[in-house]
Amino acid sequence: MSDPSAALIVVGNEVLSAKVRDENGPWAARRLRELGVRLRAIHIVPDRMDDIAAALGAERARADWVFTSGGVGPTHDDITMAAVAAALGRPVVRLPALEAVIRELHGRHHGGEPPEVALRMADVPEGTRLLGDPAYPTLAVENVLMLPGPPRFFQHQFDAVAPLLHGAPFLLAVIYLSVGEERFAAELAALARAHAAVEIGSYPRFDAGADHRVRVTVEARDGAAVAAALQALLAALPAEWVVRVEGP
Repeated sequence: MSDPSAALIVVGNEVLSAKVRDENGPWAARRLRELGVRLRAIHIVPDRMDDIAAALGAERARADWVFTSGGVGPTHDDITMAAVAAALGRPVVRLPALEAVIRELHGRHHGGEPPEVALRMADVPEGTRLLGDPAYPTLAVENVLMLPGPPRFFQHQFDAVAPLLHGAPFLLAVIYLSVGEERFAAELAALARAHAAVEIGSYPRFDAGADHRVRVTVEARDGAAVAAALQALLAALPAEWVVRVEGP
């Protein structure tokens, strides 16, 4: 798969109420970019079945992979598994292989048998498969991967399945300019029309002390397309405006 895509659904009232800062969204955005996977959207939704299912329905239709973050624990507000099952039209079932993992983890860390509330975490959408680290597996059903909310565990389970996600790398060129966007907006628009195969971004700075006023990025998976657009933009701008060029 040369152009894979993904979406992330962050589940939790605590994120929407700012009681907890979302760390998984920014981390996943960077990690997916490193893997060559295009991130289409990040949704932050409350602990509500309808909201989780609606976000899943919207993103599964256009993304190759949909990740969920949070809502997979043993408490009353952990409803991600049930919401995923509802969105996919699957029943929730007890997965023996996952129950065995939970029993082993509980015995190693606490001793004895886990309480039923802990075993509730083995109740997953029918057809769920265990991927990645056998001792702390990533749960997947169809193209949905259900990850925990705590960043340490989210990152571990994500990286355990990262080999499934690789796409062609993104190539990036950056031009730093000493003038404001209004000075070259027309040239940038013309470049975007003429080089539709690349993604062009313009990001102004307003802080004192920076050596540039605008950072312009030219990005694509096709190195030749990036190089052609970069040269076309440099040719369209006065050389004295260009502070420096980086990449691809």
